[in-house]
Amino acid sequence: MSIYIDVKYLNLLSNRLLLYKQKREFLWNFRCPICGDSQKKSTKARGYIHRKDNDLFYKCHNCGVGKSFSNFLKELDVRLHSEYVMERYKTGENKFSNYQEPEFKFETPKFQKIDLNIPCVKDLEDEHFCKQYVKSRNIEVNKYKYLYFAQDFKNWVESLNLDTNYDLIENDPRLVIPFFDKDYNMIAAQGRSLRGKSKLRYVTIKVKENAPKIFGLNTWDENKTTYIVEGPIDSLFVENSLAMAGADLSAYRKMFENIDVVFIYDNEKRNKEIVKKMDRIIANNQKIVIWPRHVIQKDINDMILNNVDVMDIIEHNTYQGLTAKTKLLEFKL
Repeated sequence: MSIYIDVKYLNLLSNRLLLYKQKREFLWNFRCPICGDSQKKSTKARGYIHRKDNDLFYKCHNCGVGKSFSNFLKELDVRLHSEYVMERYKTGENKFSNYQEPEFKFETPKFQKIDLNIPCVKDLEDEHFCKQYVKSRNIEVNKYKYLYFAQDFKNWVESLNLDTNYDLIENDPRLVIPFFDKDYNMIAAQGRSLRGKSKLRYVTIKVKENAPKIFGLNTWDENKTTYIVEGPIDSLFVENSLAMAGADLSAYRKMFENIDVVFIYDNEKRNKEIVKKMDRIIANNQKIVIWPRHVIQKDINDMILNNVDVMDIIEHNTYQGLTAKTKLLEFKL
């Protein structure tokens, strides 16, 4: 049976999996080799191999990566994966001329109803000041389902019973942007102030301490070009994008290996921190958008508000390698 071939090759791989142990029949646990697992506690292990029907699958409850055992093995050891493929999928009398790698088809997760105990923006009255703010940002109506409203953000955060205490003020109405993992578990949330003179315009809280602080994982298709932007609102205007929301990208680099990724930073050439990040991306030979001079708005949402065709600009200003270095020098001038 194919399940036992999977188990055989998992055992061959096991000496390279940190804290590897079998929890019960057809369930194994170890530190995720893709994201590196918890950066704070070396004893944390959130990577799991589990059985589904007659196959094994990998799932990390830290970074959210999920894939077939075949793809997991291929990522860690190409040579061993080749042996595995030949053994599991050979046809006829052990002849390989008719051999075909089977196709694994995964359905994109469907949006589930999430009860955050606060209203979704799409359900608010049209005259509601939060909905009016969302409209003023030119966010498409079909994206309202990703946005919520908290009349008292502090009270809502306290209702989550988090281990970390946040220094928040009373009666602070905010637009709430929840971050979900691929299984629609809330891992973080960002509150955008709806008061003009608030000292903290954005507040991001972590619901799961060691989960990646990345917005958009629940709708992300890793088989398509992935755009990495800075803020969740900006990501609502860019196809198949993720927002880092201040997260340290280096901690999740393995998560984006073997994926077509394009990095998009705010259009702020005077911001030394942003330029430093852009330099780092180019040094790693990764793709990056470098805004042309005629674009003067500082971020994607501002561009949308000024009728800039953002996706067209992105498509024609994505660079890599030496060309990216040259364009960055021009960008800095």
